[in-house]
Amino acid sequence: MPGSMVAHMVVMDDFHEETGDVARDRRMKARKIADAFTQGRWLRGYVRGKLLADPVFDVALEAVRKKGGCVTDLGCGLGLFGLWLKAHGHTAAYRGCDLGGWKIDEGRAAALRLAAGDITLEEADMVEFPLEDASVICAFDVLHYLSEEQQKKLVLRLAQAARGGSLVLVRNGMRGCGWRSSITLLEEWWTRCSGWIRGGHINFPRLEWLLSEFEREGCLVEARPLWGRTPFSSHLLRVVSRH
Repeated sequence: MPGSMVAHMVVMDDFHEETGDVARDRRMKARKIADAFTQGRWLRGYVRGKLLADPVFDVALEAVRKKGGCVTDLGCGLGLFGLWLKAHGHTAAYRGCDLGGWKIDEGRAAALRLAAGDITLEEADMVEFPLEDASVICAFDVLHYLSEEQQKKLVLRLAQAARGGSLVLVRNGMRGCGWRSSITLLEEWWTRCSGWIRGGHINFPRLEWLLSEFEREGCLVEARPLWGRTPFSSHLLRVVSRH
C-alpha cells in the first residue's frame, strides 16, 4: 500500500491524565447527562462511566470542533456523543440512527430533559441512512455488527461522503491484534448474553482491509489505536478526500 496514499500513525498510548478544572468540568458534564437517564441506577452508571472512560468522545469532540457543521452518527445507541457535543457548546445539528429502539427512546427522552437543542435520533438501518449534508460522519463500534457485504457497502458510502467533503470518523475493534482482539470478542459475546445488543453479526474487520478499501476509493486515512486504558483492540480511522 503506497505510503503517500495512506498515513497509518501508531500511537502507543492515547490516554492522558487530566487534573484540575478540566477534569472537574468533564465529571460535571458527564454526571448531568447521566442524571437525564431515569431508567435505573445501572444505566446512569453506564452512561457516566462511558463518557468519562472512553477516549473516543473527547477525540471526536475535538475533530468536530475543528471541522464544524452538522454531525451524523451511525449506530448512535443512546445518542451519547450528541449529548456530549451539546454539553460542550456544539450548536449545529446532530442526527443519529440505531436499530435499538429502546436506546433511541431513552436518548430522545434524555435530550428533552437536558433541553439539548438540535438533536434528532431515529430508529433506522445505518447501512442505508442518509449521509447528505453531514460535515462529520461518525461510525463508532458498529462495523462488526454487519456482514462482509454490508461492511463493503457502508465503507463505499462513507468513502463517497469523504470524497464529497465530509470528515469520516470510524472507531472499531479489529481482528488480528493478538490478545486485545480475543478480549474484544469475549466482550462482544457478553453484550449478546446480557441483552444489551440483540442479534446481528459478530464480524470484526481487519485494519489493513479498511485502509485498503478507503484508499482504493480515493481517500486519505489516518489510523491509530484508540483504546485508552481498556483491553480492547479499538482503532480510530480519520478519513478525508485525497483531493
